[in-house]
Order: sequence, then C-alpha cells, then structure tokens
Amino acid sequence: MSSTALRSISISCEEGLDGVDGSARFSFRPSCSALASVSGPITARLAAEHPARATVEVHVRPLSSVPGTAEKSRGMAIREIVERSCLLAQHPRTLIQVVVQALTNPTPGYALLAAEINACTLALINAGSIAMRGVVCAVSVGRVKKGSVVSVEVDMADDAVLEGGGCFAFLFGFALSGPIKGSAPPCEDVWSTYSARPGSSFDQAELVRAREVAREAAAEVWQCMKNNIRRQKMVGEAQSPEEVVVKMEI
Repeated sequence: MSSTALRSISISCEEGLDGVDGSARFSFRPSCSALASVSGPITARLAAEHPARATVEVHVRPLSSVPGTAEKSRGMAIREIVERSCLLAQHPRTLIQVVVQALTNPTPGYALLAAEINACTLALINAGSIAMRGVVCAVSVGRVKKGSVVSVEVDMADDAVLEGGGCFAFLFGFALSGPIKGSAPPCEDVWSTYSARPGSSFDQAELVRAREVAREAAAEVWQCMKNNIRRQKMVGEAQSPEEVVVKMEI
C-alpha cells in the first residue's frame, strides 16, 4: 500500500434519523466509524444569537459513557471547520446544531476525528439547508517508524505503533484557486494539527510532506463522496448525474 492509499471507505447518507434535517455515516474501516446529524437553521436561544450570522453548536459523543476532554476538543475542531466552510451570513440570528456520535472506540492517532469531520460534511450535504463554500474532506496522517526511517502514511493499521501524526481537513470547490489533485476540484487547507510523540521531533520538510500526503488522500475521499452521493440520489430520487455533480461542485 502506498503512503497515500486508503482502504475501504463506507458512506451512508440515508440514516433517516428523526427530528434532524440531515444525517450521514462515514467509516474508513469497520473499526473507525462515525455518525453525524445536522439541524438548522433553527431558532437560536437569545444568548446564542449572533446578529450577523448563524451560530454553530457542535456536540461530540463517545461510543460509551459521557463526553470528556477528548470529545470537547474534537467538537471545537469540527465547529471551526463548519464555520469556515458554511456561508453563515445567510442565516443571521439562527442556530446550526451538529451532533456527532462515535460508533467505534478511538483509534491510534486522529483517524476517528477525520471520520467525524467527513460524517459532518456528508450530513450538511444531506440536509441541503445550509449553503457551503465547498466540500470538506479529512484524513489522518501517522508517523510510522520503519527501522531507522520515519515515514508519513495515511490509514494506518489499528495496531500500528506511531511516532506521532495529525489530521488535515481540506475544502474542495471549483470556485477555489488551490491545487488540483486528479479529478477533484481545487482545494485549500481549512484545519490541521500535527505533532510528534514525546521525545521525538519533526521538521518543516516533514510537515510539508505530511500535508501533501494528506491532500492526495483527501482527494480520494472527495471522489468516494461524489460517487456515493451520485448513486444514492439516482436510486432514491431519480436525479440525473448532472444534478448530483452540481451539488458536489458547490
């Protein structure tokens, strides 16, 4: 497997959850899966109202027990991504509520966070009630030591011993001016985190390499999302492929 290759990706945008505007499930593999739902724009509490834009509220829930520090940290990251990717000024004084449910236990590195970000993106697309600048796709990157060499790879095995790693989220849209990867539209980096384990370190060159590896893998995620949405829309609503492509090319 190459450093940018992804294993099986599973996507479902037809969860049919009650009381929400959109929902979706995203899995990198059976051991790394998340479900997200989106409600909004809805009436915001007076204390949460913003006069110029919609307020974004994100709740991340673990597979079991109650949310802890890790879930709150991932929730802050997802909220920042939603705020950067959605056109919130179109819905002032309203609330957009996102609920992300982990369907598996945390995996090594940031794979679960990447799955949660992608599930959130698909839920926003499924809702169709909130305009977006583009489609956000995220992947996790790990620093894997092989002998005396540390390589940067995506989609690490669950039992991989990591020297560190991170998560990169990219916004894909044909109106952007970023680089083009394959059939995917131009993209820009909207959120990222990268670190080495205690006692280890990395340099600027490695960070650049990690971002490039992640960008190529994120383009593959975008293509998987596009193909899945096209299939589901054609089967469920008898839409033409051209209509689905337009929706993905926000």
